[in-house]
Amino acid sequence: MIYLKAALELKQLIRKVNHLQIQKESTVLDHKNSMFLFTGGKLLAEKAMDEYSNDFVLATLAKYPEATSFVMTDLATTDLKDRKLTYWLYKGYHVGLDKGMVYYQPIEEQNLRKVGRIQFSNLETNIFLLHQAPDFEESSANAMETDEEIEGGKAIVFLVGNMNETRLLYDIQRLIFDSANNVQNHKSLSFKFILNVSKFGGKSSDDFKKKLNEIELFTRDKVAAEYANARFVFDLEN
Repeated sequence: MIYLKAALELKQLIRKVNHLQIQKESTVLDHKNSMFLFTGGKLLAEKAMDEYSNDFVLATLAKYPEATSFVMTDLATTDLKDRKLTYWLYKGYHVGLDKGMVYYQPIEEQNLRKVGRIQFSNLETNIFLLHQAPDFEESSANAMETDEEIEGGKAIVFLVGNMNETRLLYDIQRLIFDSANNVQNHKSLSFKFILNVSKFGGKSSDDFKKKLNEIELFTRDKVAAEYANARFVFDLEN
């Protein structure tokens, strides 16, 4: 369950960095961009980013090989149709994930006070921290929207399968992570995801069933608490 635990840890760290940035006085913001490095969920260092570039990030990570995750900040503005939006942009990465998480916190331009809550933006490929997936071909995964009617939402079935149980468990967690995040830009809707799981080439082992059950319980408890509009139902074929 390393993948899902890493995902929730990173989300908490992004919120933590957002809190730290909001607490700062605008007069002490000598630099707009910072890099917060963590190890085991604990703050290791905060570095001013001399340049907002991949080269700077990789060079900093080389100085802190013990870092297991980090969050970058960027004070940014963008022009909307009728106003200018100022916000903190956060990009977070974790060694336990193959994707990074991007959030933004709207703020007032003059005093940097927050406006509303931090919001999810998107996922992007983790090109910074070495992440190792199980060394087996990626699981097959096909999605279908069902005829099941859900008040204010949709029901989607994922048919996911693999011959290798370790890889299958990994891909199930990754599918949960991707799905839960991808619907965060549709908070007015509710989503029910049915995971139809198949172990190709024979019956699944007792160990696999045990670990799948642990993922299901963790998803129902911890993941559901973070992603209120996403619900997951598990259906093991064999």
